[in-house]
Amino acid sequence: MTFLNPFFLFGLAAASLPVLFHLFARRRSRRVEFSSLRFLQKLEKTSMRSVKIRQILLLIVRTLLIACLVLAFARPAMKGYLGSFFGSSHANTSMVFLIDNSASMSRSDDRGELLKQAKDAASTISGVLEDGDDATIIPLASIAPDAAYHPIHAKRDVLAAINDVHIADRPALLADGMRMASSVLSGSHNVNKEVYLFSDDQARNLRDENAAPVSKSDSSHVNKLFDASTKLFTMTLGNGEHITGRNLSLDSLRPVTTIFEPGRPIQFEAWVRNTTTDVAQNVELSLFYNGDRVAQKTIASIAGNESQHVTMDGPARGAGMVQVRAELEPDALPFDNTRFAVLDVPLSRRIGIFTQNSSNADFIKLALFETLSGTQGSLPFVSEVKPLEELRSLSASAGHYDGIMVELGPQALNESDLAGLKGYIASGHGAAIFLMPGLDPNTVNHDLVQLGLPDIIRKEGVPNDATHYLSFARLEFSHPFFSGMFESIPNNSSQLQGISSPKIFESYDLAANAGVPLITLSNGSPFLVESKVGKGDVLLYGIPPTMAFSDFPRKSIFLPLIRRTAAYASSIQSSLDESQTKNFVTTEPFDVELPALAGEQAGATLLVKAPDGSSSRAPIAIAADGKPELRMDNARVAGNYTVFRDAEAQVPFGAFAVNIQSDESDLRAASPIEMKQYLAARMSNTKPLVIRLTAGDKQLAKTVEQSRYGVELWQSFLWAALILALIELLIAREARSAQKPIATPAV
Repeated sequence: MTFLNPFFLFGLAAASLPVLFHLFARRRSRRVEFSSLRFLQKLEKTSMRSVKIRQILLLIVRTLLIACLVLAFARPAMKGYLGSFFGSSHANTSMVFLIDNSASMSRSDDRGELLKQAKDAASTISGVLEDGDDATIIPLASIAPDAAYHPIHAKRDVLAAINDVHIADRPALLADGMRMASSVLSGSHNVNKEVYLFSDDQARNLRDENAAPVSKSDSSHVNKLFDASTKLFTMTLGNGEHITGRNLSLDSLRPVTTIFEPGRPIQFEAWVRNTTTDVAQNVELSLFYNGDRVAQKTIASIAGNESQHVTMDGPARGAGMVQVRAELEPDALPFDNTRFAVLDVPLSRRIGIFTQNSSNADFIKLALFETLSGTQGSLPFVSEVKPLEELRSLSASAGHYDGIMVELGPQALNESDLAGLKGYIASGHGAAIFLMPGLDPNTVNHDLVQLGLPDIIRKEGVPNDATHYLSFARLEFSHPFFSGMFESIPNNSSQLQGISSPKIFESYDLAANAGVPLITLSNGSPFLVESKVGKGDVLLYGIPPTMAFSDFPRKSIFLPLIRRTAAYASSIQSSLDESQTKNFVTTEPFDVELPALAGEQAGATLLVKAPDGSSSRAPIAIAADGKPELRMDNARVAGNYTVFRDAEAQVPFGAFAVNIQSDESDLRAASPIEMKQYLAARMSNTKPLVIRLTAGDKQLAKTVEQSRYGVELWQSFLWAALILALIELLIAREARSAQKPIATPAV
């Protein structure tokens, strides 16, 4: 027997009061003289025996009356068949429904969609709710970090809450759901406490706080969530990992192209996985920009349980923010067919050219100007020529330039200028450096080492010697620098058909001790080298961009190469943008760095519009490196998000993509034993009670009721108290009548 209000049991001490009153209220008999006592003594013995019996009965009745009243307030409840014989009230029950509404529950079996089956079963079981019962609905894939779930008492509201559970673009948070169920039940005073879990039992969900599977043999570190009075019911939906029909999962999507130009193709790579055992043939993959299909590709064949790497590209139509979507054709599981990305195709790039002599920048300016005015479908540039001394102030004007070009020589850079250049690159920007005539290799090598570039070994060649010159020998076409630069790429990098190499009469031989050669000369010395500095990137040319060492500015390769150099250097910052390189998922909060946030203050908020049309305000926070970031706590829908500065959502401020976690497509189910061990490890009972319910069972309500057999007995004790009160009243009246004095004759 259980007492729901055990503190009232202290009131049983009051049952001693009738005994005390009986002891202290006993009357002493009076002495009366009679002439003859023979008949009176006989009468007195008979009368006293009757009085004592009444007093003992009153004592017993009054003691039981107080005890019954105290027990009624203590609310005793009895479990087992015996409790039903009292005909007392049904024991109140607290129920918690844990409903798996993760994306994997959108699949169907022969009984229909799994989530619908779960909701139907929960609705059927909620039909046993009676007055005094309550139910709490917790959707496992929609739990927010600060979510609070409260018991619902009205059956109509319970059914509405169950019906309001929908598929979410997140995995089921089983551990969080169990903890919330424990919190709800710990505050309940009802005798029956029940937890119902409706899920497809994905093995990936059986993780504790440390993301490790929990087994019966290793459950000592798991917190016990439920007391001995809690019963746990489970229902497994679906047929494990079996899927009717073909299913493929699009696990990743990322841009391969690093330089985004209007009208130019942007190449993407994706991984497509066949989650079933059968071979999938003729799989259609489509690429969309801002909702318009720009490319489509057919994958001939993907073996069962295998993944395949796929590349495809589509031209960027104009400049601005491009919201990208890659999508597989419909199959058995719709949720894993789509991936999202966001790109920023610039309207123009601002290039700073730093030189000791402004005339040395004439050919570079002309190449960038020609790109702006004469070349259709290419990235426009705006160039500014500045003296080398302004390199030292780059940290203050870093946001002014998308990329820079620097002419090094004949003297080494001032220490302040070198520090400014190195800091600019290391912070995540791009730069191109040209070695100018007349420099001293020993002096300039100090600057090159600081920038992670190769040393100058020597200067080679004779000015304008038409009989001895160097030319291009090899281009690393596979490097992102050359991506999209040529209409066709030779299979052999040494074959340079269609590329008119410049005649290089003089050059600086560069060592192979640093960087990655992108163009190599016929003597084996690098012509163009790339090196990483911190978060940034620097390109080094072994000759000046003038006619001093070669006819390079006159060759057709000069304009596209200089243009690509400016585009590559100015794209370093955007390629580091978190919205493009980091895979944001719906399972956790994140901070997104957007270029347009530069200068924003912490604490301000921006309007964020989700793919489902809902909007919310997101705060701006300052990251450890001092850059402002948009803090997202509730990006729980997969898709492309748009950020607006104005409340009317008229002008887009930025965008970012959020995807569903790819392992949600892993439909491998835990075995019934694994599931039982996971749940039992969180229950306090030495023999935990985990009851399995069968999907499609028409007698679910009856099964639940048969598992309870619990009744509250307070009404029985209250009725007993009322009956005892009537008996006490009758006995007391009889006692008072019997105590009236008997008339006797005078002596």
